[in-house]
This record gives sequence, structure tokens and C-alpha cells, in this order.
Amino acid sequence: MTALRDGQMLPLRVDGEEVLVCRVDGQFYALANRCSHASQALHTGRLKGHELVCPLHGARFDVRDGRCLKAPAQQGVKTYRVWLEGGKVNVSVGAARP
Repeated sequence: MTALRDGQMLPLRVDGEEVLVCRVDGQFYALANRCSHASQALHTGRLKGHELVCPLHGARFDVRDGRCLKAPAQQGVKTYRVWLEGGKVNVSVGAARP
């Protein structure tokens, strides 16, 4: 998955969780692939730097920590621990952060 280029996203299912992996400035981030406002799939939205824009109502989230940056969402989304090992990106959903 390290072939993911800056500004790209990849939706995955990890241990039953819908996860969205994003690459920004050479760093990988993983967060829940559902908007906290209307449960819309976030992978169909736009990634603008570290901001992920929900395609349904325009809520914005910071991919680094999941916090909500713009209404109508009021809550952030979960983020997950990401690390590189042997050229592969690994995600742990057991280490979700609210």
C-alpha cells in the first residue's frame, strides 16, 4: 500500500471495521470511513491537505486526529494507529482513538 501517493485515499475493511487510509505529505493516516454526522462514506469525499471533506453535507475532519473542523458534524471520527513495516502500511483497529 505504500504505492498510495500524496493526496490519495484508500478504503479498507480491517477486522470488520470500515477504515480509510490517507496519505498526506508522505505520512499515512487511518480513520473511520463514516462521517459522524450522517454516516456517509468519507472515501467518496475530497482530501484537501490534512482536511477530509464529507461529500454529503461538507463536514470537515482532520485526518491526523479525527477532530471535526466544520459543521454540520459536531463530533470527530475515530482514528487508528498506523505504522510502516517492511514497506507495508499496517493499521490497528484495536487501538482506535475517539
